[in-house]
Amino acid sequence: MPIWVTGARSSARLKISPSILHGRNPLAVEGFSLIELLIAVLVIVLLTSVVSLNVGRGDGTVALKEDVKHLAALMNYVQAEAEMSGVDHGLYLEEKSVQGADKTTGYWLRRYDQGWAEPRGSRELLAPFVFDENAELLLTLSESPNVEIGERDPELRPAPQVIFFASGEVTEGQLEWMTRDTGELLFSVHWNFFGDFNLQTSDERLDADQR
Repeated sequence: MPIWVTGARSSARLKISPSILHGRNPLAVEGFSLIELLIAVLVIVLLTSVVSLNVGRGDGTVALKEDVKHLAALMNYVQAEAEMSGVDHGLYLEEKSVQGADKTTGYWLRRYDQGWAEPRGSRELLAPFVFDENAELLLTLSESPNVEIGERDPELRPAPQVIFFASGEVTEGQLEWMTRDTGELLFSVHWNFFGDFNLQTSDERLDADQR
């Protein structure tokens, strides 16, 4: 189900990839590895985010912050999934006009032999999500300061702007959420090459810039 910035209900449920469970003997008694503990923490974070998305929230800014936090948690999950499965994953942001309104949609992709495509099978957690039409996203990558978010043609299998490599690294960059009418910066998510994500509000970023 899509993630709605406006506070609409979301029924996304986390499904742990079978790749996490492969190779384990159910009769063996052993401790948990560090990767398994990290996955468990991500599960808790994502489930907490899903619960918060299904509860009535306050104004639009509060709802937007919860969805931004949820997206950051999903990016953490996809990074872990790429490393565990040994297959590159990615995030493609598309902006197009829908019924006269510009909207941004995010697609989770996986690298196949034929190219990039949405994950096959039932992957409700990694379903496309739509941002509120009043929220404009600005994507900046270390290798490309001005990334154009345009319309996606699935037949061409374009590469995602943000790639979560099977080796554990991530395309370094940041996402900024601004209002379309005033251009006011509301939130931003920064991440480095190693996938360390940092969420900031406009006030927190202003304080950091003034230091």
